[in-house]
Amino acid sequence: MTITFQDGELRQLLREHVQSTQPELLGNTQNQTLTYPAWLGTGYKRDIDLPSGIDLTLHRYRLHKDLVQVCTSEQSDCFEFVFSLTAHSQYNEGPIFSNRHAHLLGPEGQDSRWREFADQDYLAVDIHLDPTLLTALIESHSAMLSKTLQNMLAGECKFPFVDPIAITPGMQTALWQILQCPYQGLTQTLYLEAKSLELIALFLDAIDDGSTSQPVLHRDDLERIHQARQILQNNLQTPPSLIDLARQVGLNDRKLKEGFRQAFNTTVFGYLTQQRMEKACQLLVQQRSVAAVAAIVGYASPTAFSGAFRRRLGMTPKAYQLANCRGD
Repeated sequence: MTITFQDGELRQLLREHVQSTQPELLGNTQNQTLTYPAWLGTGYKRDIDLPSGIDLTLHRYRLHKDLVQVCTSEQSDCFEFVFSLTAHSQYNEGPIFSNRHAHLLGPEGQDSRWREFADQDYLAVDIHLDPTLLTALIESHSAMLSKTLQNMLAGECKFPFVDPIAITPGMQTALWQILQCPYQGLTQTLYLEAKSLELIALFLDAIDDGSTSQPVLHRDDLERIHQARQILQNNLQTPPSLIDLARQVGLNDRKLKEGFRQAFNTTVFGYLTQQRMEKACQLLVQQRSVAAVAAIVGYASPTAFSGAFRRRLGMTPKAYQLANCRGD
């Protein structure tokens, strides 16, 4: 079953749901969390307005039904950088975008239809900028941008949409640092400002480097690869070997490796590490010891875990835990 929402209907529905169930989440106009009603899905959208004029939306949800959002050109008055770490989506009935992609939408574009699919984790960061702000940020370098982006800035694109590109390792690190931001108050504001600008810079650099669009996977292979991903999620402490994992989902190891990278822009081991780090962050916030967390997420020693954590999030597990507890 597919549910269709026109323009801002979905956001209004979420807002009304929060108003009736958790009104405290709407108390701060600069930082609001909109949760999904149980009949539609689980999780939330979190809107963060930063002083510079950059607005963030953090997405963490899972739908129970396919969902289509129809947006008219009049609704768009900003540039929107979309960085998706999980889930597949479809734009205007075109090819299904694979996981881990980034794309850019310009203001005042064509009417559009975005389809999101049920029973998939959706994890993404959207960065919204007023056209004048983006122009001011890159004014002295505009001649070095791709022709498509130059036309978008000049308002000369009939269809202001930059095709999806693969999330780079640098983007992935910055995205996880935003999604797992441990800070509060002024520290949080400055941190998110810096990471948002970093992501925009990495996106523009990737466009200049001629990064190619994400390939499309066949649905049967996608289902098997998603099954493999679920097996990894369920076995973080003692994951199967690559050969055993491939056998469980009915693929040979080569096809699993290639398909996994194509779908998620990472290796099977890279995805396992990502999931371990996310679980580790949750446990550290719960005040579990570093040694206990290392064992729970499958590392042979606290030292090995600490090294992997620092490489992924740019800080030690203990520093992350202290920053979460400090509340500054």
